[in-house]
Amino acid sequence: MRIVSGAVALALLIGAGCASRTDTTTTSGGAAPTPAATGGAQAGGAATGGAATGGAATGARAGGAAAAGAQTAARVTPEQLDAAMKSITAANGALGTKLMANDLPGAAKDAQTLATAFADVERFFTQANKTDAVMWAQQARTGASGAAAAAAAGDAMKATAARGNMTATCKQCHAVYREGDAQTGYRVKAGTI
Repeated sequence: MRIVSGAVALALLIGAGCASRTDTTTTSGGAAPTPAATGGAQAGGAATGGAATGGAATGARAGGAAAAGAQTAARVTPEQLDAAMKSITAANGALGTKLMANDLPGAAKDAQTLATAFADVERFFTQANKTDAVMWAQQARTGASGAAAAAAAGDAMKATAARGNMTATCKQCHAVYREGDAQTGYRVKAGTI
């Protein structure tokens, strides 16, 4: 049941993220972008439970089909993973600063940015068939979503705890899949993908 819920949540995040995109992305290998990768509107109805088409599909079948369609349509390249990681670093730093300053609305926004970025990380590692990294990305996304919900509800302590759990999960994944430093830059560890 948790997997189905995770797949549905991922599909909703991807659908919402794709629907708000205005730029065009290409698939790996330089192929022409697919409609789902460029606007989300075509795939968005299916990915969000079919709201645009009457909402007939429900349950695991709809969630699984939407997630599979989104996975195929929008491949995440190593360059996009690196961009997501930079976004995560910036948003996590901002989240920590805002939590310390008790700026809970700002913290909620940063935490939601993190949850969205972790969906891209999850998709990258799903494509690479790295189940441990997928699990860590899901845990980090859950932590970011928990921090967003807690901050939105005005609970700074709970948001801070969720951020701490998320950051610990990041460290586990980085120990296996990331290398580099601030001077040379960070990248996927050679030979792991």
